[in-house]
Amino acid sequence: MMFQSRSAKISVITLVDSQQEDLGENTVAKGAIEYINWQTATQDLVTRSLRYTTERTHTLKQLKASEAKYRELFESVVAGVFQTSQEGRFISANPALVRMLGYDTEEELLALDIPRDVYMYPEDRANWRKAIDEDGKIRNAELVLRKKDGSKIVVLENSRAETDEQGRLIYFEGTLTDITETHEQSAQLSYEASHDPLTGVFNRREFERRLQSLLDNIHVQPGPHAVCYMDLDRFKEINDNCGHVAGDELLRQVAEQLQSRVRHGDTLSRLGGDEFALILHDCGEEDAVRVAEGLRTMVEDLRFSWSGQIHTIGASIGIVPISPERRRLSEVMGAADAACYRAKDSGRNRVHLFIEDDTTALQRLGELGWVTRVKQALQENRFHLAAQPISPLADDADFFHYELLVRMLDEDGREIPPGAFFPAVERYNLSIRMDRWIIIKALAWLAENNPLMNDNSKFFINLSADSIADIDFADSLSRQIGESGIPGEKLCFEISENIATENLSATNRFISKLKGQGCEFALDNFGNGISSFAYLKNLAVDYVKIDGVFVRSMGDDEIDWQMVKSINEISHAMQKKTIAEHVESEKVIKRLQKLKLDFAQGYAISRPLPIDQIVPSK
Repeated sequence: MMFQSRSAKISVITLVDSQQEDLGENTVAKGAIEYINWQTATQDLVTRSLRYTTERTHTLKQLKASEAKYRELFESVVAGVFQTSQEGRFISANPALVRMLGYDTEEELLALDIPRDVYMYPEDRANWRKAIDEDGKIRNAELVLRKKDGSKIVVLENSRAETDEQGRLIYFEGTLTDITETHEQSAQLSYEASHDPLTGVFNRREFERRLQSLLDNIHVQPGPHAVCYMDLDRFKEINDNCGHVAGDELLRQVAEQLQSRVRHGDTLSRLGGDEFALILHDCGEEDAVRVAEGLRTMVEDLRFSWSGQIHTIGASIGIVPISPERRRLSEVMGAADAACYRAKDSGRNRVHLFIEDDTTALQRLGELGWVTRVKQALQENRFHLAAQPISPLADDADFFHYELLVRMLDEDGREIPPGAFFPAVERYNLSIRMDRWIIIKALAWLAENNPLMNDNSKFFINLSADSIADIDFADSLSRQIGESGIPGEKLCFEISENIATENLSATNRFISKLKGQGCEFALDNFGNGISSFAYLKNLAVDYVKIDGVFVRSMGDDEIDWQMVKSINEISHAMQKKTIAEHVESEKVIKRLQKLKLDFAQGYAISRPLPIDQIVPSK
């Protein structure tokens, strides 16, 4: 007798008598589903048996199809799929996982001790086991595993614990996704965002982030700590006489020498130009001075060879101890900058320590001395206005905007860098007085010269945090503008992003007050904060000035290029014009034009000029 196989569509049950059980078993072996003793069977029993066997056949067929599909998926899926025992052995692994870990066969994986042979870091396995024991699952865990050849692979794991009806663990199962390339790209992006592309040391942004973190946690890490601020002496001479290529090479050599002397846990940064800074952790004043002297001597001993000539430089270094009393980033950097300037003023190539509690030393080293000098300069009218052009990037534009800047002259008529005295202005409550002086002078100059200027030109004036927060200042400024006769549309007030975000309500109140007179507003140094775009939505500014940290290197740095591109596009989507700050090369200008930014400002456009030089004619 011939029967179709169990995979056929027809189910067969044979009827045998009690003497033919061997025959019944034989028919089952040949393909029948079941056999029944016809002597004891009833019609109802046969019918139900047929129904049962038909359903069972259908169920088995579906199960086999499902198993086949699962096996096909298991074999072909890109992600690694696994089952492991609680003893740390593979029970099964799909081909993708075998390839991912660099093996040839599944059997090789089954022979591995996972904690010993697969995990690169033993603590990762311990943390994994603790997490899955507590939660019963792992979601998007990033792990570093070891391949057969010993190399690293970074994976994203999703897994769960499989238990029986009594809740007892049977095995673990899950998937692994190879994210090594993405992880490496992310690490590279992170590196580029935090390091100076020229020297390889940390950039200003990362330095300030680390310093701010230290200040925020000073109660946890009380120190002592210190900050060193270094300015290279005679660098400008080499850069001007030998060219920028030589200057760049010199900066690289200096950075390499400094890095070789800095402890692993300390932070060395190039702030920009020929300025470097160093955070010294767990370092008292005496040790900080000793370290700074060692760095100064090392720079002094450097022999820079270029075009057959040997050049030497020096280093003026200011040191400021970090204490719980000095918690603001601007205070620390201002004190360090002032100490560095004092080192230069005392003869260059030396170290100067900022002493907090010594009033005489404060006057000698920096801030209190600067307060007196600033007040005296205001009385003697030794401040003057400068203007830096802000150029439209459109080809058909025929006008410039101008940012008005303040310059201070010393007792001998020499110009003093703003970074030397502005920290004192900000710390010792001179900001409002300085802002009032600038506005009075600017309005007086505009009253005389505005008729000669292009109708489209606007004049940008910086405002301090104290002025923004002072309710009377906004009222006074509004009256001054009205009395001057200068149209409010000619004025654009710049507010730093940090100032705006620290006091959003006061900033919006100030903007609303002056907008009523036609004045416009620019958000300066945009892009420093992680929540920059969120704040931008809530500020009624007309211009976004993109931080020079991104603009300076965007000619060669794709990360900075993408940052500028994103800020420009989002600003335009919010109907705000964009200005790129610190534009220092034609290459950057061309890339800005390609991105369709509205304006550019920087040395590649023009250095700041005495304000009378921007008047076309008299």
